[in-house]
Amino acid sequence: MTFDALSLSPPLRTALAARGYGEPTPVQAAVLATELRGRDLLVSSRTGSGKTVAFGLVLAEALLGEEMALAPPAPRLPGALVVAPTRELALQVQSELSWLLAGAGARVGACVGGMDPRREARALAGGLHVVVGTPGRLRDHLDRGQLELAALQALVLDEADEMLDMGFREELEAILGAAPAEGRRTLLFSATLPRPILELARRYTHEAARVAATPPGEAHADIAYRAHLVAAREREHAIVNVLRRLEPASALVFRDRRETVHHTAASLAERGFEAVALSGELGQAERTKALKALRDGRARVLVATDVAARGLDLPGVDLVLHADLPRDAAALQHRSGRTGRAGRKGLAVLLSAPAERFRLERMLHQAGVAAEWGPVPGPEEIRARDEERLAAEVAALAVEATEEERAVARRLLAGRAPELVAAALVRLERARHPAPEELP
Repeated sequence: MTFDALSLSPPLRTALAARGYGEPTPVQAAVLATELRGRDLLVSSRTGSGKTVAFGLVLAEALLGEEMALAPPAPRLPGALVVAPTRELALQVQSELSWLLAGAGARVGACVGGMDPRREARALAGGLHVVVGTPGRLRDHLDRGQLELAALQALVLDEADEMLDMGFREELEAILGAAPAEGRRTLLFSATLPRPILELARRYTHEAARVAATPPGEAHADIAYRAHLVAAREREHAIVNVLRRLEPASALVFRDRRETVHHTAASLAERGFEAVALSGELGQAERTKALKALRDGRARVLVATDVAARGLDLPGVDLVLHADLPRDAAALQHRSGRTGRAGRKGLAVLLSAPAERFRLERMLHQAGVAAEWGPVPGPEEIRARDEERLAAEVAALAVEATEEERAVARRLLAGRAPELVAAALVRLERARHPAPEELP
């Protein structure tokens, strides 16, 4: 199936083609199915499945109507609202919807904590077709009369389970209660469907259709799991050795407290890793800077708390390292879902103190995943892996050489044993990487 077969308006087809979208992902095809047109939806879909474009197309369908044209936006009265758990995710959703709906002439704005509320109020007063925001900031604009939902045609709760986990039930109920009871579509997107989500759907949707875009058995299909037992006092040393053994292009390391986040990030940076920290007390500028460093490749390791890492869209994360165990199976799924996205393979590694092993095994069972248990990589294993990488690089580069390179090589070998020159190469290569830690 192609997007052309989904009866989309020309501006939407053009926007999708310009971004290289040829065929819809399962969640995109599911929410646009003919039999679900106009219905409220309760969608279970894993991170990285293309759900932002999926609900963006639904919003466009609702806003454009049969005329396939947008009416001018009214002050403080958006036609569509998207609620997301964190400011990072809300801003990413705004960016995604902006390019998707630009051709249709839609104005998309964001209302998130950490930004200037007066500027947001001016944007709302000027008229927006779509508002994307976090629960607390949206509730604040509602209470001040700067945002009204009377004209709402579509409402999306993105990562609804995470918003409930974060304690936003009251804000969500206020937002849903302020929206018109009739004449709007409501879509709840959630990686998992615990009882509170089902209760929310029963209260605020009208006979919502269940869409299992990610069947339970496939939720972790692209993620391999490994687990290591480690003494609590050796946890940071184990983090170093796991990162050195795997050498991921980008990794997300979870710690349970902001103090340990910053200590671990500083410790890794001191050892030579390109590491940045992200936790809830950082200002928006600091959070944006840390995320940009990881996306740009200037940093390879992001150390974060659960709260700071919720809703992050970090494409290309190769490794999720649970340095402290998640609190439950749902948190395990959310954390691990930052890797293995959009068809890419990912790896999740869990560090467990011996006293935590039973809790971890129960958590893995509840999440429906199996982990391969083994010892934390030691220095000998890491050095052997380094040798394999170096040998592969040499083999790839030693196929041909320019005359200038050959001349330099001859000068380097003049009067020296070839083994010593190769040993110097090994020494230089090892100096580029942090030293592995000795573990008991």
